[in-house]
Amino acid sequence: MKYKYSLRNLSFSCLAILGLVTSPARSQTLRWPEGKKMAISLTFDDARGSQATAGVPLLNEYGVKGTFYLVPSAVQKQLEGWKKAVASGHEMGNHSLHHPCSGNFVWSREKALETYTLDQMRFELTETNRQIQAMLGVTPVSYAYPCGHTFVGRGRGTRSFVPLISELFGTGRGWLDEAPVDPAYCDFAQLTGMETDGKDFEQILPIIEAARKSGQWLVLAGHEMADSGPQTTRLAMLRKLCEYAKDPNNGIWIAPVSEIAGYVKAVRDTINIPELVYADAKGVLHLTAEKGKGTGPKIQYMPKWKAFGWFGAKDAVEWEIDVPKGGVFEVRMEWSVDDKEAGKAFVLEAEKVSLSGKVARSGGWETFQSKSVGTLRLTGGTQKVKFRPGQAFADGALLDLRKIVLTPAR
Repeated sequence: MKYKYSLRNLSFSCLAILGLVTSPARSQTLRWPEGKKMAISLTFDDARGSQATAGVPLLNEYGVKGTFYLVPSAVQKQLEGWKKAVASGHEMGNHSLHHPCSGNFVWSREKALETYTLDQMRFELTETNRQIQAMLGVTPVSYAYPCGHTFVGRGRGTRSFVPLISELFGTGRGWLDEAPVDPAYCDFAQLTGMETDGKDFEQILPIIEAARKSGQWLVLAGHEMADSGPQTTRLAMLRKLCEYAKDPNNGIWIAPVSEIAGYVKAVRDTINIPELVYADAKGVLHLTAEKGKGTGPKIQYMPKWKAFGWFGAKDAVEWEIDVPKGGVFEVRMEWSVDDKEAGKAFVLEAEKVSLSGKVARSGGWETFQSKSVGTLRLTGGTQKVKFRPGQAFADGALLDLRKIVLTPAR
């Protein structure tokens, strides 16, 4: 048993050295591929004509691929140019059917978000994807919020459509934001977009340098791509930026939004980021280790096993959950434990109710089992659930905990 326990500690130490494991109190970092120090995505909105005629050819000169957020009616005006952009490997994103913004913009009064419903927004988003697919043969997986606005309705009837973007797309990008994206923390449905319109490269460079020091992802956003004019990302600035980003000495990965997001999501599967747990379509709550918050002096998240381990008597894992409807839930636990460590008591607590049990044998630390351990009556709404040892113990470990699944009982 001591030999196996030493191996588990050695594996954890190696992962910590790689930067993939951190204690709950320390901030997480994300390593970019091939030793890069940061990432940049160049994004452009509205399918402006200058993008297809001047911007795309410039990016092609440097082998840089951008993300273009399209409004279908604008694509039709430069259809052949946009087909060439797709063939060149640029990403086509969704920028809505009618570019609705707040009615405080007078030009948007006839398509004001204050008059929209979530159902209307859903229809227009899916219709936009359908039209882009029909015209260009690609279905967008990235979205940019027109004007950076993320709401529909007004007053007490106001609703965020960020959850809808999270459902329909891999990413959603904002506008006129003040900071780069923190890849280890960000909400993919709310990526920050920093403006490039009207700026010289000398104004953009300090932002790049600051993002590189922090290992962040800089999502730049613009409109027209020309030499000058209003709402224009200048071609001269873009040339300098592309040259700078393509210089290997600067350590920059420059790529479309969905490509970088795909990498970040894959890496984040190996780190623990506590977040609110929502039920799936069947009302089932999946309390995975990735979404739990470990507390205590010894508990650690182990990315190799996607589990919390090395529980001491003062360690616990806590989840914040949103229960759509109160009632009795079956509790299924996925865990592993060395046979000699099995048998210790555990408690699962939720508000004023709890479930107690003993950790059954799984067959070894590397062998995970999934079994029902009882039921728990939960009230509806947002609440916290805690898993902890049910007794004090001086040596050994409680278990490695990968997941707790709460399923409404029939």
